Amino acid sequence: MTVPRVTSDGRLRAARIAASIMAVSAIGFGLLTAAIGVLSPAQAGHAFHNAIVASLLLVLSAPPVIAVAAAPQKAVRPLVILAFVGVAGLVTMAVSLTLDPFTLPFVVLVGVLWALLPSRAGVYPADRPSWILLALAAVAAVALIPYALGQAELQRTDGVTEHAMFFHWVEMSFYAMAIPLLGLLSALGPREYRMAAWCGGVALAVMAAASLALDGHASALPAPWAWAALVGSALFVGLAEWEARRSWQRYGRAGGDRPVPARNWRANP
Repeated sequence: MTVPRVTSDGRLRAARIAASIMAVSAIGFGLLTAAIGVLSPAQAGHAFHNAIVASLLLVLSAPPVIAVAAAPQKAVRPLVILAFVGVAGLVTMAVSLTLDPFTLPFVVLVGVLWALLPSRAGVYPADRPSWILLALAAVAAVALIPYALGQAELQRTDGVTEHAMFFHWVEMSFYAMAIPLLGLLSALGPREYRMAAWCGGVALAVMAAASLALDGHASALPAPWAWAALVGSALFVGLAEWEARRSWQRYGRAGGDRPVPARNWRANP
């Protein structure tokens, strides 16, 4: 009985350390990129790309990594979110034929966290999928996947600009691919994967706001599409919250797989 407990405790400790390093790195580099990469006159030509890279670190990566570091014993769902983000990174590196030295270590460390996880119970959501969120995620995919493929093509073919040298095209592709994937995940389990809805929705809002503020920069969305993305991000997050609350009423906040009567949920908020 003692050996399994020690092994599990050791894995949890290692997962907490690895996730803490990832969280500190994501927050530190994200804030640095936002402060210098967006505001510095020397980086004016890269301001939009730097804003997206900062959001990639602070919005898409940091929240689930912080959740793993805070409670590695119940980290399976934040790790699923990280896995979806990691899949987006792998796909876009493959399509762009480019190994991004900033993305690849993140993907590898996500794999390390999965290997350290003592239990994978709770990966599959107990709730029913949300069809309205699935529809919105599909709309996002139709809009963003061609954009992501176009950015990946630029990374393949651009051999002269600083955007290619700094891996900006592939990172834009990574970002755009991750948003609909997180939308899909949150639609499959609105209660369990509420964080995915917020990460994807806020990431899309940042992309839209940065496009409006930095109109004309490389990779920025045209104004009509940026406004549509801004409205769509707010709509998706709002509906995801509504669906999550409906799920809590149906299943209870404790996360059990069986529905609970509404009176029990209200009596034990």
